[in-house]
Amino acid sequence: MKSRICRAILAIALMAIAPLQAQEVERGTAAPPAPAAKVEAKQEKYIPGVALSQGITEITGVAISPLLGVSAVGAWRYWHTDPAARADLPWFCQPWAWGCGLALLALCFLKDSLGTAMPGVLKKPFDMVELFENKASALVASAAFVPFVANDMMQHFKAEHPEAAGTAVPAAAVSLFGQSFATIDFLWLIVPISIFAFLLVWICSHAINVLIILSPFSTLDALLKLVRSSVLASVVLMYVVAPWLAALACLVIIALAAWLAPSAMRLAIFGSRFAADILLPGRGRRRAAPESPHAFTLGRLGDLPARTGGRVVILDNGSAVFRYRRMCFLEERSVPLPDGHKLVAKGLLSPSLVQRKEADKETEILLFLPRYRGHEEMIAGRMKCNGVRDHALSRGFAAVKGWLKDVLRSSKRIAST
Repeated sequence: MKSRICRAILAIALMAIAPLQAQEVERGTAAPPAPAAKVEAKQEKYIPGVALSQGITEITGVAISPLLGVSAVGAWRYWHTDPAARADLPWFCQPWAWGCGLALLALCFLKDSLGTAMPGVLKKPFDMVELFENKASALVASAAFVPFVANDMMQHFKAEHPEAAGTAVPAAAVSLFGQSFATIDFLWLIVPISIFAFLLVWICSHAINVLIILSPFSTLDALLKLVRSSVLASVVLMYVVAPWLAALACLVIIALAAWLAPSAMRLAIFGSRFAADILLPGRGRRRAAPESPHAFTLGRLGDLPARTGGRVVILDNGSAVFRYRRMCFLEERSVPLPDGHKLVAKGLLSPSLVQRKEADKETEILLFLPRYRGHEEMIAGRMKCNGVRDHALSRGFAAVKGWLKDVLRSSKRIAST
C-alpha cells in the first residue's frame, strides 16, 4: 500500500514538472552544448558560488521589503545593462515598474516622516493601507520575481557545474501503469524551495506592519521600521563585503523565520481582519454575527497561543465555548471559556471580553473584531456576562464632558444673577 502511494506521488510530481522541460525544448531554450570558448567565457563571467549567493541574498532582501527590494533590484539591473539590451529585460527591470515602486516608497517615507509629528490615531489608516500594499507586493514578488531569480540561480549553477546539470531520473527508471515519463532535472526544486523561503521571511517581516497598526505611538512605529531597514541594510552591506557572508546570514534569517512563522502567521491574519474592518466599516457591519461573534485570543486560553482566531459559540446547555480550526482549515475544536465574573469592555476600536479574578485584578481573554462595536449588550446577554463596561478613555472623556457642563451651568447662573 505504501509503495503504491509513493509511486502515485512520484507520478504526479513527474507529470507536473515534465511539461516544463517539454516547453523548454519546444521553445528552443534548452540549447545544445556550447562550444568550449563560450563555456570558458561564461565561467569567467560567473565566479563559482557568487551567483548562488546573489540569488539567496536577493530573495531574502526582497522578502524583508518586497516593494523596496523589487524596485531596487529592477533599477540596478536596468542601469547596469547595455541600452541596446534593456528592452529584453524582465518586467520589474523596466522604468515604469521600478519607477512606480520608488514613487510609492517616497509616499510611504513622507507619511512616516510627517507621522512622528501627528497623533498616532490620524496616522493609523495610512499604516493599514500600507499593510495591504505589503501583501500585494509580496504576492507579485512571489509569483513573478522569485521564480525569475530562482531560474537564474539554476542556469548559473548548471554553467558552473555541467556534470550536475545532467543529474536526472532516466526515463526507463520510472514507469507507472506501463507509461514512461521524461527525464526530470532535480534543479527544478530550486524554484519551489526559493518561493517557500521567500514566504517564510516575508510573513515574519509582515508581522512588523501588523505591530505598527497596533502600536499607539508614532515613535514606536518609526523604531520598528528602523529595525527592519537595519536588517535589510546589513544584508546588503555583507554582500558588498563578501557574497558568501551575506548568503550565510540569509540562511540564518530563513531558519529563524521558519521558527517564528506560526506566530507571525497568526499575527498577520489578526492584523488583516482588524484593518479590513476599520478601513471598510460597511463591509464589516454586513458580516457581523453577534450571536456567534468573531474573536481572537489574548494571552492564553487553555492551550491556545495568543491571536488564535475563532468564534464564541453558545452551546445548547447555555455554556460559552471558543471554537476554532487548527491551521485555519483542519478540524474544528472547542475550548470552554473560564467561569467567574466576566465583562464585555467597550474599546476605542473593538470590544473585548474581560475576566475579573480578584477585586483589583482583571485579565483580557478575547478581543472581538471592530465590526462588533455597538453589539456589546447583545454579546454580553448571550454569553451571560456580568455587564458591559465603557473603555477607560471613554469614561475619562465622559468625566471631562460632565465637568465642562457643570462649569458652563455655574457660569450661566453667576452671569444671570
